[in-house]
Amino acid sequence: MEAFKSIEFPCLRLPEEVSGARLLGLYPQAQEGYWMQRVKITGGLLSGAQWRALSNIMREFTPDTPLHLTTRQDIELHDIRGEQVPSVQKGLARAGLSGVGACGDTLRNITVCSCSGLFAGAVDLHPLAKQMRQELEGWEGIYRLPRKFKISLSCGREGCDGQPWINDLGFMAQQKNGERSFTVTAGGSLGVRPGTAMKLFDELKIGEVLALARAVVEIFHENGDRENRRRARLRHVRERWGDEAFSKLLKERWEAVKKTYNVRPVELKEPGKFYPACVTLTFAQGDVRAEAAEALAELAEGDNNEVRIANQHRVLVFGRDKLELGRRIDELADLRQAATERWLIVACPGSRYCRRGLTDTAALANSLRAELTGKTEVQRTICISGCPNSCAHSAVAEIGLIGGLAGRGDERQEVYNILMGGGMGRNDILARQVAAKLPVDKTVDKVKELLNKRKKFD
Repeated sequence: MEAFKSIEFPCLRLPEEVSGARLLGLYPQAQEGYWMQRVKITGGLLSGAQWRALSNIMREFTPDTPLHLTTRQDIELHDIRGEQVPSVQKGLARAGLSGVGACGDTLRNITVCSCSGLFAGAVDLHPLAKQMRQELEGWEGIYRLPRKFKISLSCGREGCDGQPWINDLGFMAQQKNGERSFTVTAGGSLGVRPGTAMKLFDELKIGEVLALARAVVEIFHENGDRENRRRARLRHVRERWGDEAFSKLLKERWEAVKKTYNVRPVELKEPGKFYPACVTLTFAQGDVRAEAAEALAELAEGDNNEVRIANQHRVLVFGRDKLELGRRIDELADLRQAATERWLIVACPGSRYCRRGLTDTAALANSLRAELTGKTEVQRTICISGCPNSCAHSAVAEIGLIGGLAGRGDERQEVYNILMGGGMGRNDILARQVAAKLPVDKTVDKVKELLNKRKKFD
C-alpha cells in the first residue's frame, strides 16, 4: 500500500509526511514539537489489562496530561514529544492496541452502541464490528481513501446511542418474525456544512452486511473528490449524484460484489450475560486521570461487571448486582465524582491542543458546568466545538455551541453560535441556529435562559 511504504508500526521514527503520521493515529498539536496519539478501540471495549497499560503509558510519558475520551469510543494521549512517539506505540502494541487507522483517510473506528449484547433483544454486535474491521482493512485500497470513512452499529433498542445518521454507513439491527436484519443508512457526516444520512435499506439480511460495506467503500474510493477535501466525504458523492442515482449505484455495486466476494459467515450473538445495573461515568472534557483508568481496570477484571467506552466522553459500567456495583464505585474515589456528574457537556479539545481550534472549549465547558449545576431544572446534552468542523457533534446536539473568532488584531475575541433541537445522530434531525457570535459570557447566559424556559425541543 503506497501510503505505508516508508512506515513501520510501531514506528521507529516519525513519518516525514503528515498524511503518513495520521494513518498511524498521530496528529501534530498546536504546541510545536508535541503530538497526539489516538488509539482505535473497536466498539469501545478494553480489557482490564489494557486500561492498566494505557495508565502506565500516560504515567511514563505524559504524567501531567490525562487520557482523553473521544466522541467515537477512541482514546487519545496528548503532549507526547516527537522522540517519545516510537516508545508510546511500542507500549500500545504490547497491550494489543494500535493507532493504525484512528486518523487519516481510511476506515476509522467502527463504533457499537453501548447497550449491545447486554439486554434481552439487544444483539451483541461486537463480533460483527471486529469482523467488518478485519475484512475492510484487508482490502488494498483502504488506506488510500479520498477522506475518512465511519461506520456505526446499533442494536436498535429505543434510546440506543449508536448515532447511525451521522456516519458514512449506519447499521441498525432489528428482529421481525424471528428473523434478524438491519436497517441501513448511508452518506451522513458533519463538518462545516453538515448533513444526516439517507435510508438505504429497510431490511438487509445479515449475510449481506459485509458485502454491502465492501461495495460502499469501493464506490467511495473510486468517486470521492481527491482535489477538494471539503467536498470529499461519501455524503458529497451522494449530493453530486442525487439520492436516487446514489442509491442505485450502491446497490448495483453491492450485487456485483456479492458474486465475487468470498466472505466468512457474519457473526451475531444473542446476549449471554445480563447486567441489570448500569452506572454512567461522565468525565469532564473527556479527561481520565491515571488513577481513574486503574479503577476502571479493577472493575473490568471481574466477571460481575462490563466496562464500555460510549460516545460523548462517557464510560458505562454494567453490573450484575446494583448495590455491589454502587459500593465499588463509591470506594474508588476517582470514579465517584464521574458517577455523580449530572451534566453531559461534550467539548472537543479546542485551542488547548488542536491546530484548527479557535476557542478554549474546556474553559467554556467548566463555566457552564459551574453555572448550571443545581440552577436549572431542565437538563440537555450540550456539545461544544472549537471551530465550525463540529467535531463535538454540535450540529446535531440538543444544545450545540460552535466557536469562532470575531474582530480584528488585538481586538479579536472568542464567540459562539448556538444551535438547538438536534437528534444527537439517533435520527436525521439537525440542530437549528438560534443565536450567533455571542461572547463567552453571553453564551453562558443564553444557554441558562434557554434551559430555564423549559422549551420543548423538536
